[in-house]
Amino acid sequence: MPRFRNSRPVPAFRSILLATSFVVGALGGVGTTAAAQPGAGGPGGPIGPGGAPPGGGGRKEKKEGPAEEAPKDKEALRPIEPVPATPRRLRRLELFDMNGYMRMRGDYFHRPGLGLLEPATLGDGDRPQRFFDPPAESMETDEDGNLFSNDASCLNRLLDGGTSAARAVTRCNRRQGFASANMRLRLEPSLHITDTVHVHTQVDILDNVVLGSTPDSLLGSDPYAPLDLYTRSQDPPASGVTGTKDSVVVKRAWGDIRFGFGLQVEFGRMPWSWGMGMVANGGNGYSKLAKDDIIQQLDRDHGDSVDSVRLGFDFGKDRRKTHKLRLSWDWANSGPTTAQLLGPEYGEGGTIGQAFSAEKFDNVYQWAASIERRDEPEMLKRKLSLGNPVFNYGVIGWLRYQDLDDAYGSQSVEGVSDFQTYTNSLVQRRALMVTPDAWMRVNWRTLRVELETAATFGRFKIRDFDSDLDDGQNSLNTLRSDDLTEKSILNFGYALEFKYGFFDDRFHIGFDQGFATGDNASPLDSDPASPLNQNDNSRFSQFRFNPAYNTDLLLFRELLGTVSNAAYFKPWAAFYFFDHFSARADIEYAMAVQRQSTLGNRFSYGVELDGAARYHDAREPIFFQIQYGVLFPLGAFNRNLANGGREDARAVQTLQAQIGIKF
Repeated sequence: MPRFRNSRPVPAFRSILLATSFVVGALGGVGTTAAAQPGAGGPGGPIGPGGAPPGGGGRKEKKEGPAEEAPKDKEALRPIEPVPATPRRLRRLELFDMNGYMRMRGDYFHRPGLGLLEPATLGDGDRPQRFFDPPAESMETDEDGNLFSNDASCLNRLLDGGTSAARAVTRCNRRQGFASANMRLRLEPSLHITDTVHVHTQVDILDNVVLGSTPDSLLGSDPYAPLDLYTRSQDPPASGVTGTKDSVVVKRAWGDIRFGFGLQVEFGRMPWSWGMGMVANGGNGYSKLAKDDIIQQLDRDHGDSVDSVRLGFDFGKDRRKTHKLRLSWDWANSGPTTAQLLGPEYGEGGTIGQAFSAEKFDNVYQWAASIERRDEPEMLKRKLSLGNPVFNYGVIGWLRYQDLDDAYGSQSVEGVSDFQTYTNSLVQRRALMVTPDAWMRVNWRTLRVELETAATFGRFKIRDFDSDLDDGQNSLNTLRSDDLTEKSILNFGYALEFKYGFFDDRFHIGFDQGFATGDNASPLDSDPASPLNQNDNSRFSQFRFNPAYNTDLLLFRELLGTVSNAAYFKPWAAFYFFDHFSARADIEYAMAVQRQSTLGNRFSYGVELDGAARYHDAREPIFFQIQYGVLFPLGAFNRNLANGGREDARAVQTLQAQIGIKF
């Protein structure tokens, strides 16, 4: 029995199988070799070197020479027809993605009216801020306008219930507040037609609708809910019916085309943002490489959109240092359309094919040019990981022009159509306004310093607010361009943010500071939200921050509406722990630039303390936060009464809770 090196016996059938395989392989190799060699001998014949049999027998070896003539086969000689190449096309992504967020907010404001007496009680219209007393706490009036106590007030209800006067006053002082909740679903779908052609939109659903504000009992037409007590459901908001907005509001839609050589073309209604958002703010915030960015981005109430055609060009060999040049033509205001002046029959599909601007020269045209170097968040993270400082910057200039305008707003006059009303009120505005803006940001390790500064200058004509429109001289039908006075515009503002992180970037300290010039108009005529504060000067010098640029919870965000005629100083600190939690505390002091525009003719607005506890998941895009703020008003809000007395403003508080999902 055959044995191998391991001396293990091999069964007989395995020996036969191995021998057979060896013989078949040998014969197959010989046959293949013989068939491949034309000079080989017969099967099994010996093969000598060079492919000839031993002794030189058989055919001679053929010398190398030209190839043999191809067979004369007409079918074989027919030329091959070329196949047309597939037309070159852009790659179709067929991708539809969705971004946006869902948020719900509950707010409580305690004594937002600063505890000051109602203007009706004082006999004038002097109001230091935008809030008011609740209706149940306001005075009632009779047919002759006489004031008397409200039966529904807290004090009267407690007194009628047997509560002592002293206890009733104490309890009612704690109830001077507003409690409310609202929600918003923002959808930002994008259609990627190809890898270079995109269409973007922004749609708000139930945009900041107050929870419980559209019950089925609101209109009194539901037989199942004759009283609010029997409300069963909430109706969808409808503009002019159950609210001022519809349930679904399409806010933006624009196209985006990118070419291979760096050119970008955008057109449509798109976000209007620049720098830190001090002047132009789209309302969605931007990344500051902080863990609580999701909260800062979603907790916004305002946002700017612009109708524009925009050209952008990226230049620079190193894509890490690319600069972007942008030029845009914006339609800031086209004036009333034919449908707005003449009715819906002059809209699409009516008397004319489509609505259009009814007057060419009342348009507000805007042109903009900018150059910017701004790293995207991911690129910024990569650069910072190398330990080098990163410097981003940009400058932009806006130019606005308007020739004609409605002198003081369209007014409804009996017997005069809207078209005729607008015709009568057109005057020469001759407005020209220029706004330069510069922005810069320095990032290094955990340091961020960001600054935006802007100014506005120009001129326009406006009617004299002190003139009486009912005296027959400057009435609706007789107002002329000669009745207008020319005003100049010159104002300035800036915002500065500083932040540095310690302990592996878990503890942040920061300092925010801002400044906005003001006007010397009287408190009666001063409104921080409006640039048209009335004064005796020929110049409007009030600069206004964008209301979407939030600096606090109460003073500028709610009471005054925006930063204007003010300078603020705000140190803050934030601590991040357990990866998903953070806490933050802010201290803000604000003062007026022009004390003549304040209620108390003093510089100090007050001191505000804000605190927040937050949860923001780094893996799941959800967040929750609770905020508390208290404002201690100072001399600027203390009212000087006509009788020589003084009314001191009282502290304002707010408690807010928010929950949201970003996607």
